[in-house]
Amino acid sequence: MSRNPTPGFRRLPRVADRMTAAHFDLVKQSLAAERSGDAARALELHSSVPALNLRSRHHVLLAQLAALGDHVPEWVWARWMAYQAIRCEDPGSETGQAQRLALKYAIETFHGDQLADCHADGGDPVRVVAWVASESWLFHQVLVHELGGLERFVDELATGRLAEHAELARSWVGARLGGYQVGASLPSGRLRVHDPAAGSWLEVLDLGARSDAGDEGWVLGRLVPSAVDDLLMFDTPPISVPETVARDVAESPQPWMRIKEALDEGRLVERRFMRADHELVTDVLSIDLLRIGTAPTDLERVTAQLRSGRDEIPRAAFRILRRAADGDMLQSDASHVAAAVLQPRARADARRMLVREGQYDVWARWAALVHEPARGLLLDFAEACRAAG
Repeated sequence: MSRNPTPGFRRLPRVADRMTAAHFDLVKQSLAAERSGDAARALELHSSVPALNLRSRHHVLLAQLAALGDHVPEWVWARWMAYQAIRCEDPGSETGQAQRLALKYAIETFHGDQLADCHADGGDPVRVVAWVASESWLFHQVLVHELGGLERFVDELATGRLAEHAELARSWVGARLGGYQVGASLPSGRLRVHDPAAGSWLEVLDLGARSDAGDEGWVLGRLVPSAVDDLLMFDTPPISVPETVARDVAESPQPWMRIKEALDEGRLVERRFMRADHELVTDVLSIDLLRIGTAPTDLERVTAQLRSGRDEIPRAAFRILRRAADGDMLQSDASHVAAAVLQPRARADARRMLVREGQYDVWARWAALVHEPARGLLLDFAEACRAAG
């Protein structure tokens, strides 16, 4: 019998070496719980395996989903399905086969230099494969959309509540990759986005994509239905690129060729597409919460502490919520407040320390500026303030 029978451990050999048969069984059960839409059970099982990193991005995402309980919007279900398709390595499944093909294509087409450097330095190519599989936005997009990973996963592996919420995910099939200019956030919880291909401005669901757009304000991404007020949204937080690249991609019938050309010509670097902070419930990356929620004079020190293993993101999120309670955040920063309240530990600390008599209006105003699931969490703060009075 294989020592490593559980999907997901092909890229984690050192973890697999510390696993017992009982641990592998727990991981299989956790995976089955994810695919049935039971984040709480998946988190419980995942947490019971000593070899797994409880600070891993996957554990963080499970904790965020589990903390939402039954208050999961349709667009979060759809993103969770796309995320599970990315992680699927099941031998013999169509989704797993698509995952392997997409990974091979992404490494050969976009990340070949990393593999070449690895071989030249006598390194372990498995590390490059693991890095691309975990962090490459390009690989994720190729798999989920171009090779039909999302549709395959929904048809083949989603069960239970997850399958019951598959309609929106199916509507994302066929969404085009485009280049967009990200404009201003509006008080209605909408974000202005310019589509050069159509020559027009759109209003889309504001989940914080402004923080992804960089100084130039141009991104690559896909706009898909959100099931919220007929608004579109980015299927995953978009990637910042120069305006020329965004326009080239927007106007080309072969957007992947334009990206490849930009990489070959040096107008883009592949590391731009590597993103450790995969997000499901917001478009604001965790590292941006650290930047936004930390005083400039403290940022270098706090960032160093994060790199050393200290969990600084919930602390930064709490500081954002404290500034929101004190009136020190702009209305246009509502998506950051939403991202902060979606951090379970920060939310618990804020519920305990920032919910005070007379502040109902403060939290109710923030709730009115954002969408579910953050809206309900902020309204809970407001109602707790009312009860405190």
